[in-house]
This record gives sequence, C-alpha cells and structure tokens, in this order.
Amino acid sequence: MRALTNNLTKDRVVAELRKEILYGGYEPGDTLYQERIADELGVSRLPVREAFQILHNEGLITVKPNKVAYVNEISADFLRDHFAVRALMEKEAARLACLNGIDTAPLYEEYMKAEEAIKRSDFSAFDDCNHAIHTMIWEASGNVVLERMISSIWNTMISSEESAAEYAIASNQDHLEIIQALEHKDTELAMALSEAHVRRSYERIKKKIDKNG
Repeated sequence: MRALTNNLTKDRVVAELRKEILYGGYEPGDTLYQERIADELGVSRLPVREAFQILHNEGLITVKPNKVAYVNEISADFLRDHFAVRALMEKEAARLACLNGIDTAPLYEEYMKAEEAIKRSDFSAFDDCNHAIHTMIWEASGNVVLERMISSIWNTMISSEESAAEYAIASNQDHLEIIQALEHKDTELAMALSEAHVRRSYERIKKKIDKNG
C-alpha cells in the first residue's frame, strides 16, 4: 500500500484496505496489524482501528481483541451487494450532477491527466485522477449524505496488477463518455454509463476471484 497524501480519514483507509482485499493484495487468512498499516499509510492508529471495525461489520475481516485482524474469504453475496449499492449511488450522483449543471472543465482536465498517466504506465497517478473524477461528480450532486456514503464504499484499481493498463484504458474511456453525457445534460445516458462503469469493476474483480478460487 502507498501512503495516503490527502483526505486522511477513516473512509480513505477503509477504501485502501478494501481495495487490497478485493484485488488480492491481501489473501484470506492474512494477518493485519493496526500499527503496521498506520505506518504504511502515514496515518494515526485511530482511523485504522475505525476502518477495521467497518470492514469487520462488512465481513471482510475478523477483528481480534489484540489489535490485529484476519482477512476472510470474500463471499459472492458481499461482492454482488457491494457493487449493486455502488452502482445505485453512482447513478444517483450522476443524475443529480446533471440536474445541478456540473462544470465539466475540471473533469476533462483530470481525464487528460489520466491519459498521460496511462502513457507513462503510472497507474498510481491514474488512481488519483480516477478518484478525482468520481469525487467531483459526487460533490456536484449537492447531496452531502450521498457523497459521504459513496466515498465510504469507494474502491479503485490496484496498480501492481498485470492487467492494470488494459483496465485503465477502458476505465478512462468510460470517464470520457460519462463527462460528455454530463456536459450535454443527458441524464439517462449519464446514469446508464455510470452503472456500466461500476459493472466493469465488478466483473473484473469477480473474474479475478473466480480465477484464484
């Protein structure tokens, strides 16, 4: 895992840990230590402890009293439900962003930065652009509760995966199409594209888990 450089909250810690679990950075049975993770992410132990509890409630890890946790097997039900909820919230954020008239200029800027990152094979930088694009749409929804909820279940790609380049190219093409739909205030298209974008992430993780299983 890489150190978090912004938004140092438990939500970002949760997202980072969830990403590592879903994409295979951690394997079932691996031990997670609060202090070690806090050091790796450059945060205090408090958001890590809070993140452990959230992931424990989701069934992804089992927390023990001695400040350690163990990674659980990922259930098909969790995976399906997690991405179904994400899709619903991303669609609603896109709908509200269209209604509110989002400024797409910053979105295009992040899209272009992401393209340059892909050319450099800098998938860590792509992750940052990816998150920035989604965050701008969430913020443009004008619904603070929705923004907070979707941020809390956010997970993105892992940069060390062999298929990272292929995924990043397809993902950023999705971003372009979503931005164009938002620019033209095509609510139905923006919602449909946002749902398909999340579905792509679900299929990618499901395929990886099925392969490893």
